[in-house]
Amino acid sequence: MFTKAQDIPHVDYIAQLTRHLASVPVSRVDWHKRGSVAIVIRLVLPDSEGKYPVFDVSGYGNTKTPASLVQEVHRFVEAPELRTARMQILFIQRAKYPGDPWSGHIGFPGGKREPSDGSDEATAERETKEELGLDLSDVHSFVHLGRLDDTCAYSLFAKIILAVSTQVYLQIREDTPEMTLSAEIASVHWVDFNQVLKRVDAPAKPFASECRAIPIDMAPRLFPKYRQRQPLWYRGFQCLFGKFYYTVLPLEYTKTDSIIRAAQQVPDELEATRVPAPVINKAADLSWKYGDMEFSSDTELYLWGMSLCILGSLVDLSLPVPPSTVHPAYASVASPWPQMDRRLWGD
Repeated sequence: MFTKAQDIPHVDYIAQLTRHLASVPVSRVDWHKRGSVAIVIRLVLPDSEGKYPVFDVSGYGNTKTPASLVQEVHRFVEAPELRTARMQILFIQRAKYPGDPWSGHIGFPGGKREPSDGSDEATAERETKEELGLDLSDVHSFVHLGRLDDTCAYSLFAKIILAVSTQVYLQIREDTPEMTLSAEIASVHWVDFNQVLKRVDAPAKPFASECRAIPIDMAPRLFPKYRQRQPLWYRGFQCLFGKFYYTVLPLEYTKTDSIIRAAQQVPDELEATRVPAPVINKAADLSWKYGDMEFSSDTELYLWGMSLCILGSLVDLSLPVPPSTVHPAYASVASPWPQMDRRLWGD
């Protein structure tokens, strides 16, 4: 028998994550184009539970060392009131916006680093405040747990396009400060961590019915000028290389834990860019610019790509039990990512 990840108290994940972020060296990619995103975590008490514990800001703030952070976070999450608390992660859906390569995608708040930003942490905090109105630098509301390894966006020829730093924050008050969505954001969702842990307890198999995927045709990505004419050699390339299938992690959400911009609230210049599109499924196709896909439904968010890789890194660092004790097929919540066309497989 293996340990079910969903049965482990969520506060144990936060304690383990804090220990790892404080002790494991971070891999930083030295690249001139940088961006930052913020993973914001909160703990929600069941309705029947008592008073929310107090995070000792003064005790941690006097030293601000990794050791004092670990000590105070552990004291905070070990409070009896939090043993049954549910961990939630903040996700956003970007509005469809011309020129935004992640238009309509699910991810984390953040953006490109500006010359005025003193650090990657400052970039994540500035972008989150601009997009959501959340002040992550408010020490009475949030504590900065640390950063994950940099994640890079690559071109098809493995050239780095952008290096992204991921900053992790824990909300230390019971009520979340009021959020005000900018025109760049279509919706905000607090997703229960068990939605992520489902992939740990039941790892997805390539092309299985539970493994949704985004198929990307390689030919128009490599040769966009020929995607309309499709000469013979182009069609031969399509037959030879087929598609790459990128794993999607479906995340169920509730309307009560979401802020969804109504259609009439969207500025005219953004509303004009909206294109009706089918929901992602195994049979769906994807345009070479992702322009005809929806990355959410009325009940689910569809996470993929760089944001899914970042989430996978977070889960790996926060798992409070040895990986060998969970499901034997588990590798990462981001795997298999990507897979080649089935017809190209040897079996």
